[in-house]
Amino acid sequence: MKVYEIGVYNKFVRDTIRKGEDLPKFHTVSPEFEETLYFERVADSEEHIREIAKSEWPSELDYVVEYVNKVRG
Repeated sequence: MKVYEIGVYNKFVRDTIRKGEDLPKFHTVSPEFEETLYFERVADSEEHIREIAKSEWPSELDYVVEYVNKVRG
């Protein structure tokens, strides 16, 4: 297995905060996702890690996978 680093942000959160607006109370995504956050995940291949990222941070919820890099393996 290989270890990948993934950089993710949330477009809705980023756009809302950068406009100087408050996030809606019903919004469940952390305000930290205004910035790109980095996570390590294990996968067999880059295709596999992209599937994992899509499942964990779906684009339907405005997540953007900005960065994928193999760090080990």
